[in-house]
Amino acid sequence: MSSNLQKIAIGALCTILVLVWCLIFKGSLASDLDAWLHDEEYSFGLIVPLLGAYLIWGRRKGISAVPKPPWSTGIFVVLLGCGLQVLASRSGSLVVSGIALILTLIGVTGFIWGKQVLRIVAAPLASLILMVPLPSYVMGELSWHLQSIGSTVSGGVLRSLGVPVFQDGNVLRLSNYVLEVKQACSGFHSIFALLVLSCGIALSTQSRLYIKVLPVLAAPFLALGANVLRIVGTGLIANQWGSLATNKLLHEGLGIAVFLITVVGLLGTRTLALKCGTCRSA
Repeated sequence: MSSNLQKIAIGALCTILVLVWCLIFKGSLASDLDAWLHDEEYSFGLIVPLLGAYLIWGRRKGISAVPKPPWSTGIFVVLLGCGLQVLASRSGSLVVSGIALILTLIGVTGFIWGKQVLRIVAAPLASLILMVPLPSYVMGELSWHLQSIGSTVSGGVLRSLGVPVFQDGNVLRLSNYVLEVKQACSGFHSIFALLVLSCGIALSTQSRLYIKVLPVLAAPFLALGANVLRIVGTGLIANQWGSLATNKLLHEGLGIAVFLITVVGLLGTRTLALKCGTCRSA
């Protein structure tokens, strides 16, 4: 009977915590959802919670195998997260709110199910920070630098291929076409989408730390390379056929093809890291 009462008490406590958590983070979660649905740069954010849930589900055997004594210190982590959320609601910072959300999830997990369960799920919970939109000024600065790098490298590659091109900031002037590298072509979306994918690969890989980290480190460089490839491809098409480069279907198809190439490159990086780890073990 006492065991049943304990289960009922834990269930009631979980329900109360979930309701309180929803009330506290209702505003920030609504802002996150609005960004995912209406801002193309953050459309990948919809995948992050699903990826986190999948990673935790994949660790269910380990979770069920460990003892679950409550971790009383977890309540202080929850209070810290709630305090940060108060600051975030006053400042309007979604990043601080995202950190607060993760802290509360970590605290509640440890408080109810204990430290050993927390060790198993801490990394998937921490990965949820990738779903939080960056501040607009950070996004603008990052996009501008990515545009500059993409324009400069692409211009150099086109010249090395024999295509006459003059670079004017983020504008590449060909003999018969003007190619502008806009913010949407900065590669920002690809970088964060690949980071989410690489984190999923890393956290689902049971191997040494450096093997997990390598795909994550490679993701930004692969995304930059893919963006350059797309700009160069557009430049070559423009140099040969002029206005055909403005075809929306062709532009989107080239973007999808290049992104798929980067995914293959990411998986190849993981395979290479695993092979290197096997060779070192041998």
